Amino acid sequence: MTRILVVDEDSVERNALVELLRSSGHEVTGSAALAEVFPALSGGEFDLVILDPNAGGGGDFEVLRQVRNSAPRAAVLAVARDGNVEEAVAAMRLGAFNYLNRPCDPNQIHEEVKRALESTLRSASGDATAAVTAVEDACAYGIVGASAAVRELLDLIEKVAETDSTVLITGETGTGKELVGRAVHKASTRRNRAFCALNSAAFPETLLESELFGHRRGAFTGAAMNKKGLFEHADRGTVFLDEVAEMPLSMQAKLLRFLQTGEIRPVGAEITRYVDVRLVAATNKELEREVEVGRFREDLYYRLAVIPIHVLPLRERREDIPLLVNHFLRRFSERLGKQVVEVEPAAMELMKIHTWPGNVRELENTIERGVALSRGTKIRLEDLPRRLQQSSLTASVSTAIPSLQDVERRHILQTLERVNWNRKKAAEILQISTTTLWRRLKEFEISEQSEVIGDHMRNDSPGA
Repeated sequence: MTRILVVDEDSVERNALVELLRSSGHEVTGSAALAEVFPALSGGEFDLVILDPNAGGGGDFEVLRQVRNSAPRAAVLAVARDGNVEEAVAAMRLGAFNYLNRPCDPNQIHEEVKRALESTLRSASGDATAAVTAVEDACAYGIVGASAAVRELLDLIEKVAETDSTVLITGETGTGKELVGRAVHKASTRRNRAFCALNSAAFPETLLESELFGHRRGAFTGAAMNKKGLFEHADRGTVFLDEVAEMPLSMQAKLLRFLQTGEIRPVGAEITRYVDVRLVAATNKELEREVEVGRFREDLYYRLAVIPIHVLPLRERREDIPLLVNHFLRRFSERLGKQVVEVEPAAMELMKIHTWPGNVRELENTIERGVALSRGTKIRLEDLPRRLQQSSLTASVSTAIPSLQDVERRHILQTLERVNWNRKKAAEILQISTTTLWRRLKEFEISEQSEVIGDHMRNDSPGA
């Protein structure tokens, strides 16, 4: 049986997490302060410590430093509220196995606990170092996230960047495929040369050929002067072709020839020239299917997909949502000249369960809208798009997995039932003040909905 220590000043959240982990068969100890269990911790009695790195008010992640110094063999999960990328980097530099944002999904908690406990000290240290590197690289590339998916993506980008092979990036609309393409360029030896991007679906065939290969004066109506194409502009650099599946078959043949020979011939010219360009293509379609139905050349597909990179949709890396939200909050608060610094918990919960069909781009637009509409320092439920609230409500109703808030609510109710709904006794058992309990009851909307609670509590004031 694995031994887990949960350190949290908030007894309700602490007890909820303890209950959740015990239900999975772990031996769990809960404590309000590290000092209370320090002898057991330093004696090596725990395999995993879950804590808020900002606990105790010491600042600079002092409590995390104490754990790593006194129990170097124990893995540490840092769980914070309203964390950001910089804090994630700092926590993992100090030895945290991972950095999570509250409120946490139970599935995420179970998965991270499993990963942490399965790791030896050496592998945990290696994973943490890799995670820090991934987060720092992600910041440098503009790719925000600390999830395993982002780490794997950054690792693949670094490997791909060492070569000059053609890259095919696939993924749904809005996942950030161009951002990944730019990251490949920035990490490569071509980083100091041009990066030219073009949407293949934005031009008719004639103009697309001109955009890529250039043209000579008089080559067609409107060609009043010579023009260099993107491939020539990007000589010794990188060209990013988005929506490559939309390219006409005749243009696909010309692109294939360019990939085979490196030669370009501007429209209307008789002389070819050689350019050194790395091609990174992207599509939101399944090119194998496009090949089957005859809309995409099979030989071009294999030429493009020398190194495939798939970018996961946001719904498959939900743990990155709080970091992305904070990233966009800072960006749009500065851009719009506002001081919006946080998202209220209810709004964050909606964003964490939304399916995000538009992926990161949809989240970015949502935060921009929220910052623009906010009348204070935080984004509230009413600042979110109505479609987000409706789809999130549907998702929350359809899921059978309880949130940690559900666990906390059940824990409070069970405690109240044990003491015949006596609020003062319940507060003592929960190790919180009656005022805090009153606030929790209001937060969980049970003070007015339960007749039993009402019979015993309506005469109590919040400060009793």
